[in-house]
Order: sequence, then structure tokens, then C-alpha cells
Amino acid sequence: MKRFLFWLFFAFPFMTDAQTNFQKGYVVTNAKDTLRGYIDYREGAKNPVSFVFKTDLNSTATTYTLKDCAACHIDDRASYQRFLADISLGSVDISNITSVVDTTSTRDTVFLQVLQTGQNVTLYSYADRIKNRFYISDRENTTPTELVMQLYYKEGASGTLITNLKYARQLLVLIKKYDKWTLSNERRLATLKYKEDELIKTATLINGQQQLKSKFEQSRWFAGLSLDIANTVFRGQHLLAAADAKSKMSAAPMFSAGVDFFANPAVRRLAFRIELALGMSKSEVTSTAGGHSFDQLSVIFTPSVLYHIYNADKFKLYLSLGPGLNYSKINNMVNFKYEKEILTDDLKKVDVPLDLNKFYLSFPLNVGVVWNKRIELLAGYSVPTSMTSYTHFSVERQRLRFGLNYLFGKH
Repeated sequence: MKRFLFWLFFAFPFMTDAQTNFQKGYVVTNAKDTLRGYIDYREGAKNPVSFVFKTDLNSTATTYTLKDCAACHIDDRASYQRFLADISLGSVDISNITSVVDTTSTRDTVFLQVLQTGQNVTLYSYADRIKNRFYISDRENTTPTELVMQLYYKEGASGTLITNLKYARQLLVLIKKYDKWTLSNERRLATLKYKEDELIKTATLINGQQQLKSKFEQSRWFAGLSLDIANTVFRGQHLLAAADAKSKMSAAPMFSAGVDFFANPAVRRLAFRIELALGMSKSEVTSTAGGHSFDQLSVIFTPSVLYHIYNADKFKLYLSLGPGLNYSKINNMVNFKYEKEILTDDLKKVDVPLDLNKFYLSFPLNVGVVWNKRIELLAGYSVPTSMTSYTHFSVERQRLRFGLNYLFGKH
């Protein structure tokens, strides 16, 4: 298992680079020609600067950059338009904020992602290494204007963070301009957050539209059953850490359920997984001096990052990694020695009951495949983790896991 994981990590960059995700769409050239075909739609934290296009899936790919592509549309997923836009440079990173409002900006040609269109306004987004920004245009001013949000500390009051809601005032002007003003709508702007979903709601209000629900679900639920193989060993200055010590491996069922939240539901390559598992295991470690045995009922809460290194429609391969928060109840604790041996000080040390932690961390790595969007097969490995707080020795638990999950929801 360890060797397999090593080679999988070694191959990870190559598999990621080779992966493509061509979806139906079109590009608009500088000559205003619309070329229909397939576009490689990739997940990323920043707006793209180019698009890879094919007229059909078996044709040679062509790259369209900012210089030769006016717009790009991926069916049911995303749409981008090229603009010469003013881009604010003020940071939203708390460590970089001061009491002086940063109003610096630059002007550049970029692809803005279209979030909402309508008869009155169009809402866009733009993200780079500095921050996420939102832009808006209306039918009288077709050049997008940035919706400005600024953070700064109140002068003379260290630690008091001020948010400039200029974007709310900009939206209020448009609400009044297109006869959507009500006292309730104006009050709503006072608590409007600089977030995509809330700004889209405001844009649909100005357009007099009903907000369309995305065909791609933001999350999915799963539940399953695994075979949990556990092994307990002693480390350090303890008789059961000697070379003749033997550990009895335990294999037992583990029940689990959880939810995945996708960074981009239209791509579903990167997800944040939350899992809750329940399992029972038995431990027995013996040597010529004696031994310990106990049963352990564990509830394991694991938040992890899940990344599909191969992400085809019907078959996916992923890695997930995150800390496991273990709560365990110990039962049937037995400390024993061989009756034929003469009781010595060393044997008395073995006969001392173990004090095992109820809470401890584990670090599971899982590899899995998803078949036909519903069936998930996984294999996991947890590095040896201490379940004790002794100074001179530790009791460590190592786990292997082989499981089957069923994925619920719309795919």
C-alpha cells in the first residue's frame, strides 16, 4: 500500500497536466466569427487568459488568447467576455491592510466571467492573485465598472476594521435608475455582502428576473461501508516495544457518511469532504513478558481536501487528505502476564493498566475511484498515530481501509 501511494504521488503532476475536459461551446474571434466546437474547461482560482479549442473532439487543438478571442462560452457552465477594465489593487488580506485606504488600480485587457445577464444590467467577476472582484454594466453604459469594496483600519483605533460599502451605493443608483427602489430593497443593501450569490440576487432584482437555479449541484451526499484493518504497536521504553512483541491485527466493519462541497460544481475536480465514521476494533499486543488487549469503539470526524487527478464523465480517480479527529471509548481492557514467569519489577510494569486518550488525531490518505457517477471504491492508509500521552513510550494505531460508498444527488 505504501509503495502504491508513493508511485501515485510521483505520477500525480503528469496525470494532472495530461487531463483535459473538453465541453461543447464556442469562441468569438476578433473578426466576430463564432466558431462552434469544444473548449477545454478547467477549474482554477483565477480568470483564464486563454482557451484551448477544438472543432471536434478528434481535431487538432488551437489556443485562443486575449489577443485573438473576444468571447468564449462553455455550454451550461461558464461564459467570458474580453474587456479593457480598471482593476483595483487594494488587498483584502488582513496582514496587508493599513489605516490608509488603498485606491490604486491598473488598466488591463482581461476576460471577465459573465455571472448574470438581463434587460437592464450584466454582472461579471474577475479573480487574480490579489483578490476577487465584481463588475457591472447596464444598457446605457456597456463598459463594465468595478463594484468597489475596500477594507481599512480605523485611524487611531487599532484592530477596528472598516468595510467601505461603495458597491452597495453603486447598486442603489442602478436600482433607482431602473425603477426597482423600495425601502425594503434599500435596507437590504446595508447588509449586502461582497459575495457572488448575493450580488447575483441583486442583479436579478434590477433586471426584474427570477433567479435561475444552476443545473450543477454545489454538494453531494454519500454513505458507505468499509473494512477497517487496524494494528496496534508499542514504541519507546516499554517491554511490549521489544523485538519479540507481537501485535494481532483486527479487521472489522466501519460505517461512514458525509458530504462533498465542490469548488466548481460544473467541473467537480476539487472538493472539500466532511465524513463521519463509526467503527469497532480490537487490539492485542503480547511478548514473553505479558501483554495488553482492549476493544475500541471509535467515532472519527474527518474534514479533507479531495482532488480528482483523473476527471472523466463516467470514471474518476481521486486523492484525499485531511486530519481525522478520533473519539474512542475503551472496553474490555485486559493486562496479563504468563503465570509461569516469576513476577519481577519489569513484569509489574507490564501489569500497569494503560491510560489511553479518548481524543487523538490521525492522518488518513485515501485513494478512490468513482464509477458511473454513483459508485465509489476507496483504499485508505493512516500513518501510525499515538493514542497515549506518556513521556517514555507510546501506543500507536495504524489503519488500512477498503470501502464502498454510494453517491447521492444529481450528477
